[in-house]
Amino acid sequence: MKELRLLSVTFQDTLQPWELPAFRGAIAQKVGWEHDWFHNHNNSEEGEKTIYRYPLIQYKLHQKHPMMLCIDQGVDEAHLLFTKPDWSLKVNNEKLEMKIQSLNLNNFKMRLFEKPQQYRLHNWLALNSENYKAYHDMTRIGDKITLLERILTNNILRFAEGIGWEIPEKIELGITDLIKVNRVSYKNLKVEAHNLDFQSNVFLPDFIGLGRGSSMGFGVIKHYR
Repeated sequence: MKELRLLSVTFQDTLQPWELPAFRGAIAQKVGWEHDWFHNHNNSEEGEKTIYRYPLIQYKLHQKHPMMLCIDQGVDEAHLLFTKPDWSLKVNNEKLEMKIQSLNLNNFKMRLFEKPQQYRLHNWLALNSENYKAYHDMTRIGDKITLLERILTNNILRFAEGIGWEIPEKIELGITDLIKVNRVSYKNLKVEAHNLDFQSNVFLPDFIGLGRGSSMGFGVIKHYR
């Protein structure tokens, strides 16, 4: 059974959602750009390229406070920041003191449930350039939900692969409520972000991200009761 370590650190400073990329960049600069788990880019002589893998260090806002979520190997990488004598950052010419508001380190047993669990998914970037047209060409809501369920299942599989967990049985998943769709900025583009409820037999820890932009506060999972 796969055991997953999860370290969440929330800071006292406050940020706006559009400042998260600058926050990530400031942390990457603080620890050193050679530590690519903090930014998921390959800074080689060939130029900066994205490393396509599930991000084990993620940046989010929790009630307007910046949060770092370190997953599995990302927990080991966290010392590169927290052993620095000075944690302060400069984000958009504003100094952040980076005093810790809360810190939680948990171990979870990754598993499947007999009874489906209820989850809420916030600002999930489900649609890419390939499936956007297919989704909007569909006229039946049932077809759209089926497509979203397939994409979400693939996102969960990518998360499992990223943490080294081989899911032993078939994933059961069903969207139970499409709450709303927001227009959000992602990589300087306006894109659709879905907010929805779903149920699944897969255990998913709170605050992990699924799908595109999961390192930057998109596709955040929470148990829904």
